[in-house]
Amino acid sequence: MQKNIFVAAFEDFMTTKFLTLTLAPFFITLLIFSSLIFGAGSEFFDMLNQISQNPDSINDPQIKEFVQEYPIISTIAGSFIFHAVAGVIFGILGTGLAILASTAVALIIVGFFTPIIVKEIHKRHYSYIPKEGGVDFISYIVLSVKSILKFIAVFFVSIFLYFIPLLNLIALNIPFYYLFSSLLTLDVGGEILTKEELQRVLNERKKEILGSTFILYLISLIPFAGMLLQVYFVSVLAHQFFRIKADFLDKKQQYKEAIEAEIVK
Repeated sequence: MQKNIFVAAFEDFMTTKFLTLTLAPFFITLLIFSSLIFGAGSEFFDMLNQISQNPDSINDPQIKEFVQEYPIISTIAGSFIFHAVAGVIFGILGTGLAILASTAVALIIVGFFTPIIVKEIHKRHYSYIPKEGGVDFISYIVLSVKSILKFIAVFFVSIFLYFIPLLNLIALNIPFYYLFSSLLTLDVGGEILTKEELQRVLNERKKEILGSTFILYLISLIPFAGMLLQVYFVSVLAHQFFRIKADFLDKKQQYKEAIEAEIVK
């Protein structure tokens, strides 16, 4: 009996080769988004200090005029309570967006390692399954662009829900989950299956694939997990796609044998 795909992938992930592949996207995304968050936060609080201490030195004429018209803004901006509340809100929202954005970016980065990961898993576990073809480059680009455009469309269609407490947490994650699932499926499936085979898998085993990517997406929402476990995510889907392909080959062989048996009769 085969091991669960999550267990089998974890055993692969804990090997030296896969752990080494994990470090590159982690440090790249950590560096990029830490710089962006701390940079934006520093500018924001510098602006607050400027408003409270010397509003006349503000370069933006609209902000300067607004502060001069409502001097109470300077008092509020300089208060400790406002700084504390603003810091907490900025920290929560900034961390949440950083996790979501870093997950998407790290997924793209790991995409460059996907062929290596898939090849290693094929060699270790599924060498009996023929691995030929794959989705061609042009088709891959077209499908990727379609996924990104759909993500943008869903993101903006859902934007009015982002201002409703509690519901906004679900609404915000829907487009990011779609992008996560689509790109991960395309990256891994495109290495193992042809375009026609991938389409067939998505038609016949869509719920099975979505079930796996949904679990992986929930894991990715854990702080730093989205950056650290991208190689693991690829490994899980690689196991799944290889097993699905094996099922299809078995059914194809059974069908062939059945036809041959009918001919003999």
